[in-house]
Amino acid sequence: MKKRKLMAPILAGLMIFSGGCSDTSTSSQDSKDGEVEELDFFMHASNGYFIFNDDWATFKEAAEKTGIKLKGTAPKSSTNSVEAFNLMIASGEIPELVHGQKKYLNKFGMEGAFLPLNDLIKEHAPNIQKYIEEDEAFLKANQGPDGNLYMVPYISDGVVAETYFIRQDWLDKLNLETPQNVDEFYNVLKAFKEKDPNGNGKQDEVPYFSESNILGLSSLWGAFDDVYIENGEIKYGPYENKFSTAMENLAAWYEEGLLDQEIFTRQKSREYLLGNNLGGASRYYPGSTAGYNDTLKESVPGINFVVMSPPENTEGKRIEPTKRSDYGNNLGVAISAEVENPEKMIKYLDFFYSEEGRRLMNYGIEGETYEMKNGKPQFTEKALTANDGNIVENLRSYGAQVPFSFHQDFEYEKLWMNPIAVKGIEEYTKGDYFIEEMPNLSFTEEEEKILTDIGTQIRTYKSETVQKWIMGADKINHDEFKKRLQDMGFEKFIEVYNEAYKRYQNS
Repeated sequence: MKKRKLMAPILAGLMIFSGGCSDTSTSSQDSKDGEVEELDFFMHASNGYFIFNDDWATFKEAAEKTGIKLKGTAPKSSTNSVEAFNLMIASGEIPELVHGQKKYLNKFGMEGAFLPLNDLIKEHAPNIQKYIEEDEAFLKANQGPDGNLYMVPYISDGVVAETYFIRQDWLDKLNLETPQNVDEFYNVLKAFKEKDPNGNGKQDEVPYFSESNILGLSSLWGAFDDVYIENGEIKYGPYENKFSTAMENLAAWYEEGLLDQEIFTRQKSREYLLGNNLGGASRYYPGSTAGYNDTLKESVPGINFVVMSPPENTEGKRIEPTKRSDYGNNLGVAISAEVENPEKMIKYLDFFYSEEGRRLMNYGIEGETYEMKNGKPQFTEKALTANDGNIVENLRSYGAQVPFSFHQDFEYEKLWMNPIAVKGIEEYTKGDYFIEEMPNLSFTEEEEKILTDIGTQIRTYKSETVQKWIMGADKINHDEFKKRLQDMGFEKFIEVYNEAYKRYQNS
């Protein structure tokens, strides 16, 4: 198979962008009748956390099913995925299959490096085509601004991203009820601070801590910390007046010691604060967080860190500002524009959208990591206990649950989650506490530049200012804050989002 030689204008621009080029590509072996065909495949994601491994068992099994074997070409020494991708492009040659971020695959797809896949899928990939026909967001979320699909996406599954957690054992000890609104939440945090729920005779409790983003609490006052949709328009939460109210309250909570005083700098807060019986409430991923009830049951006897519903905010609404997005990972696999047999390439990718291929990528190898019981996969004891009980890392060692082109199955998570997490996820799903989801928008190259240049300035300034406000290092002045955003080009920034949103709605 021949690799795509980049057109000169594209190559020249990339050399300027990346500061040079290097030829690290390797050639594929030509396939012969009756033999497995080997294809070069570039996959370097999450800054080196995911680099394709030729020995992954799932892809070896896929080779037996499809007659195609992948050979990884991404440099294992690189720790910068964007740089690795750009160097691969700048080398002037593109492997037959390329994994990458949507914005880059679309950009170079529109410039001729990757094949538009719409017709190929319709004619040769029935499993992928079924997704297109059943989910209108499949194309809307992944196609380029020109309307063409240049990648087969990785689709995540499930709805709930983060949930509130609270120490039920502390509530019980203090004879308190689960808080149902923001005022009750404040009173509970105050009691955690003052009434010694850990029983050590010291006022050392940390009522609320965060391991992701303290601004998730801003929804308690009807505010949001990034772009969101309201009445058909995209807005930027920190620019809206409700954000000022949220900051005033969070600053007051911080001053009273209700928020972790090291909330902006503390690393691994769950391990430290729960492990030392100091932490009272938080918001984070339910699966991993509920797991601390198991890992700490001996060192913190009676710990009962449970999911609670979002407290009603000052507007009487229960809101969870985070939500999983099917296509929010913005990852997928593209096909080089000059492969000799594009039909074979798309059929290969289609396998992973089949029931068999999806099960392979979600659960690994039958008899090794899972067994079928009553028609459903169940993880083996080996899968559940290897790698110190980290089932996800164990599956990834086989090549399952890596962000290749396939549809994740949320049921795989429920098989290893603590029941507290499963119950909480079901509660949040049933309660539908989520705001309208931001769709996975596609941007033109010019729009991407605006979001990179102006958007980075805005978000950096926001983060620095919020930290000063909450810690009391600077007086909250929202009018001045908004003026600074305007000076940075806020109007262009928010216009880009709304123009992309209009295209999404009309596509």
